[in-house]
Amino acid sequence: VNLPAHTVVIKGTSIYAPDKGAFIDLGMLDVAQIFGRAGRPQFDTSGEGILITTHDKLPHYLSLMCHASPIESAFVAGMVDNLNAEVVLGTVTNVNEAVRWLGYSYLHVRMQSNPLHYGMRWEDAMDDPGLMRRRREIVGDAARALDRARMVRYDERSGNLYQTEQGRVASHYYIKAVTIERFNERLKPLMSEGEVLDMVAHASEFDQVAVREEEMPELERLAAGSLVPHAVRSGGVATREGKVNVLIQAYISKARLTSFSLTSDGNYVASNLARILRALFELALRRGAPGLAHTLLQLAIAAQRQVWPHQQPLRQMASLLKDETLYKLEQHTRSIDRLWECDEGELGEIVRHPGQGHHVRSVLDSFPGLALELSASPITRSVLQVRLSVWPEFRWHDRAHGGSMRWHVWVEDANNEHIYHSEIFSLTKKTMGQAPHVLAFTIPIFEPLPPQYFVRAISDEWLGAEAVAELSFKGMVLPNAVPAHTELLPLRPLRRAALE
Repeated sequence: VNLPAHTVVIKGTSIYAPDKGAFIDLGMLDVAQIFGRAGRPQFDTSGEGILITTHDKLPHYLSLMCHASPIESAFVAGMVDNLNAEVVLGTVTNVNEAVRWLGYSYLHVRMQSNPLHYGMRWEDAMDDPGLMRRRREIVGDAARALDRARMVRYDERSGNLYQTEQGRVASHYYIKAVTIERFNERLKPLMSEGEVLDMVAHASEFDQVAVREEEMPELERLAAGSLVPHAVRSGGVATREGKVNVLIQAYISKARLTSFSLTSDGNYVASNLARILRALFELALRRGAPGLAHTLLQLAIAAQRQVWPHQQPLRQMASLLKDETLYKLEQHTRSIDRLWECDEGELGEIVRHPGQGHHVRSVLDSFPGLALELSASPITRSVLQVRLSVWPEFRWHDRAHGGSMRWHVWVEDANNEHIYHSEIFSLTKKTMGQAPHVLAFTIPIFEPLPPQYFVRAISDEWLGAEAVAELSFKGMVLPNAVPAHTELLPLRPLRRAALE
């Protein structure tokens, strides 16, 4: 909360910028905003602002405070991403609307006041007082960049801008256009976890992460240890991508970093990791790639839970189980299905504490799980109606599950690696007792019929919480291939009076 005070003190003007990977000077805009809190309304008639900095920085801040230099706009650097957001929002549908939208910005105000700073000549500003030509150039360059990244479809002849699924995902998850272009080059229908992590490390959001010589010993130690389970690609830890890859895996493994700069860079990487992985999952889901979507969703949950998909899923219940108990369970098996088969006595023997068997059993019963039942009937020879019944098979625990749970349900063709339908199923504590929950949808089918489709339900928040049901086409009889229209019969028309 930014409460006012009579005296405001800024102690030190050097701050660490994670996006730049270095220490920078506190900007004049921040100084002015902080000093603006000096003086309490209704209590003081004046306020005091004190700035403590190094002697070599003193003239710089004095000149900025006394001469009040204008603050220039940096909007041009983010024009591509901001234009995409407006197109997705629907406020901009063509170039003319984009030019008008740009006229409402602070950039337009500063271009009119100081055209030289934005690559214009005074003659251009005099000939075009409204800067329509310059605004159209800026919008056109941004639209072409979005079109190259397949985030927007730009028709240069008509000037229309059409949004795409890729642009919509980028806007919703704040992904830069440069990052989307890099992902377009590397995204494949089938990728391993190591390949996905290497691709994420190439995101432009991490371009500012610097490689420092003093960090090499710790990075090499991490890369060689068990806390980094996937091999580091892209030239090893000596490259920016390799360092980011190590920091990603170290964060998921909950590794402790000793270097201050590594800790700061690790926090910056961790703050962007889950968002980027969620965006990639949405892209894979919309492209209809089931294997890639499953891998990306597992990694996105791993980044949020700080638990690897290959580890014991009960690690996500750490608030209900002791570390020693989790370690013994994981030493016994990493499959939660095998633990479900054990009774309280066997669980007590596994954790070497017979009295803990009942508690471990109750935690297991609280781990999310679903039971699926399918029924299907063909509507036509190419359309199949599916009825999916869902039964929750766990006990709701407010502390672990919160208020609601989301599940991704999709129908996949394992032979062709394609998703034909996907939707989100939400479950709350109140609706737990209303089972079965029925989902009805239609999917396409093709001749010759494949052996089966698979319906998969995967938790949006829990690793290891998924269910699969087989939709078999064995013995299914399709409707006859009848013509879509009925032939006109040779009937004798009636007079209109017969209808009265």
